Amino acid sequence: MKIKHPLSKKEVKRIIEDMSKIFGNEVAKKLISKNDQVLIGEFDKKTQILFVNKKPRFIKREDLIFPLVIALYEISNVEDLRKWKRRVVVDQGAVPYILNGADVMAPGIVDADEEIKEGDFVFIVEEQYGRPLAIGIALLDGKTMKEKKKGKAVKVIHHAKDKIWELTVL
Repeated sequence: MKIKHPLSKKEVKRIIEDMSKIFGNEVAKKLISKNDQVLIGEFDKKTQILFVNKKPRFIKREDLIFPLVIALYEISNVEDLRKWKRRVVVDQGAVPYILNGADVMAPGIVDADEEIKEGDFVFIVEEQYGRPLAIGIALLDGKTMKEKKKGKAVKVIHHAKDKIWELTVL
């Protein structure tokens, strides 16, 4: 991965604002602060990885920025992600499929943030321990995810054990 350049204070402030809108101020502060050094690295033509104080923390695609699975994993040691905004909680039966890169199917969902809108970035956690498995784009709103009994609910774009994960767990 090629590190391109550091982000300006203004760009870092915008990321903080985006994370605050998604998760709330308290959670945003756990992910990034205005004094952090943020570098941007090119993963591929569509995807960039943002490093906060030399640690990979965010994925950026087009104008969307979202925490990487590894960043959420580290936070899950002290926080219960099953209560966070933008969460999709899946049963144990879905875990191996998601870790192999499958999209999240509606029957495997046991809970979801009802404020999720179609097209939102979301993160997927397993129900037993609340560990993050993947991030993706919601194909349904949160309420429908919980009620629907068939079909795809989340398009997975990054999951634990994929190429981005392997690069970030150093």
